[in-house]
Amino acid sequence: MGLGGESTGGGAVELERITARLEQLATQLEGDVDDEHAAELVREASDLASQAGRAVEGALRGAQGSPRD
Repeated sequence: MGLGGESTGGGAVELERITARLEQLATQLEGDVDDEHAAELVREASDLASQAGRAVEGALRGAQGSPRD
């Protein structure tokens, strides 16, 4: 759905963006939110966690493919 590139170049930046948004969602969920809004926030957090997993996998594949001296 949106994250097509799995290059290692932007992987750290992407993970930082995802982490920042997850922190925002956690803060919102700690507050007083109705059930419907909480469900939306949890769905977004789940999607972001999937994106983070894909970004990490891509970074690991890239690191395995590039030998270091």
